[in-house]
Amino acid sequence: MTSLSTIENQTLALSGIFQSVHLCKTLATTGSADKDELRGTLRSILTLNTDRVIDAYGGSTKSIATGLRVLKSQLGGNSESRDLDVARYALALIQLGTNILSDEATVEQLRIGISRSQSMDTDIDDPAMISNFANLYRSSISHLSPRIMVSGDPDYLNDNTVASTIRAALLGGLRSVVLWRQCGGTRPRLLFSRAQYLRQADILLQRI
Repeated sequence: MTSLSTIENQTLALSGIFQSVHLCKTLATTGSADKDELRGTLRSILTLNTDRVIDAYGGSTKSIATGLRVLKSQLGGNSESRDLDVARYALALIQLGTNILSDEATVEQLRIGISRSQSMDTDIDDPAMISNFANLYRSSISHLSPRIMVSGDPDYLNDNTVASTIRAALLGGLRSVVLWRQCGGTRPRLLFSRAQYLRQADILLQRI
């Protein structure tokens, strides 16, 4: 089996994290999100075993393109192009995912829940599937630290459909955190390998 520990795979998984939190902010502030972006993020939840990271996002760089662009603006842009909410959510999600990996009971609970979702005969962005993901996040993760507190318009945050989609997107983001860690991603590497991530993001975007 080919090693997952490449800068390309780390960049793809890190882009998955950024796409997830970008979706969360968009949902919380506008009440809606791009369907293709959402499908790309949610699809990764059901892909538990893969030899290629890109397969977790449907096998196409296009499905993670927004995440690649957000990665570039967050890691390589000036202070005006960076979104502090996105940065805060991403760092909290990375820490939460890291904590979960050392919690065997939570990992097993998630594995069982995701296996049940895999048996559902419905589209990845079907309301029933999103509700299932949201319930899994709420029952398995929402009480863990650090808690991801998404800011936005109260009207949207209090809407059950929007709130469920945000939780589902966060679950997708956590799946990307796990992938990133499996590929050798670490907090120090996020800081010191920034230039490598940016170069790889450009290469991946050129393939679209």
